[in-house]
Amino acid sequence: QLATDRVDDNGNIVVRKQDWSEMKVHVSSYNTFPTAAGLASSAAGYAALVAGLAQLYQAKEEFEGQLTTIARQGSGSACRSLYGGFVAWRMGGKNKEQDDWSDSLAQQIASEQHWPELRAIILVVSDQKKDTSSTAGMSTSVATSELLQHRATHIVPKRMEQIEKAYLEKDFETFGRVTMADSNQFHATCLDTYPPIFYMNDISRSVIRIVHAYNAWAGEIRAAYTFDAGPNAVLYTLERYAIELSALMLHYYPSFGDNYVNNPKFLVKIRSTQLDPQLLEATDRTGRTPQAGDVKMIYYTKSGPGPQTLSTKEANIDPTTGLNCYSPP
Repeated sequence: QLATDRVDDNGNIVVRKQDWSEMKVHVSSYNTFPTAAGLASSAAGYAALVAGLAQLYQAKEEFEGQLTTIARQGSGSACRSLYGGFVAWRMGGKNKEQDDWSDSLAQQIASEQHWPELRAIILVVSDQKKDTSSTAGMSTSVATSELLQHRATHIVPKRMEQIEKAYLEKDFETFGRVTMADSNQFHATCLDTYPPIFYMNDISRSVIRIVHAYNAWAGEIRAAYTFDAGPNAVLYTLERYAIELSALMLHYYPSFGDNYVNNPKFLVKIRSTQLDPQLLEATDRTGRTPQAGDVKMIYYTKSGPGPQTLSTKEANIDPTTGLNCYSPP
């Protein structure tokens, strides 16, 4: 429907719009993040698929954000992954009586350059496929959780306004507080689902306790946790606290080797950081005993762009044969 003629650099038509339906597409996809573990692997995959097909077909949107409405049909969160920076998924449904959800789309609130000091520290507690998929879990929650209905109607709209304002104003105190409160309530709806869904585990909860102890010791919100449909923690902080927070996590969740953190130079910095004894005294009271193996890997990253076109050297498919050339490391 959105496809157009594909033309070369000289303006010559290579593929006519009406011919696309007769052609087949070879797709090769892989994740650099654990799959189906609550780290948005499906969002990344479907966003990349839609972006790639849109580029191939020279697709033209009929309204802004139309491609995001296509991406969310594969994975809800994929709609947000088509843009970089801070992105909101608008609920839509103004014409739901006609079963028209075309206005349920993603909107970029700010680009990845807006808040350059913001950092994310991701603790991979489990890289295994979760017991309950995000889609199945949400379907069950919609059918059985009264708390979810209240949350969608009365809580989420207000929090969306709060967190968008906080992000635009670079107000980490509010951003962190709303982020943690919303994560907690999301998992409360999972418990309110019948039968209940348990995405977090004891390691996840220990991270939560340490983050709150850290913030209490600092006298301000320096770190904020959020957990999606899985046990893995995403911690937000500012660049000036990133080394301290990461060193704290490394203290309680020690590493196996030099590949424990995705950024080797950052790992050297946090390994050499001496933590304040009073901080450790405060976080020790959470009951966490340092133990290797509870966290499989740590990613240190920041807000980035949407889907990127890679060079042929990085491609999964050989451009001369059309065959898959990717092999897992």
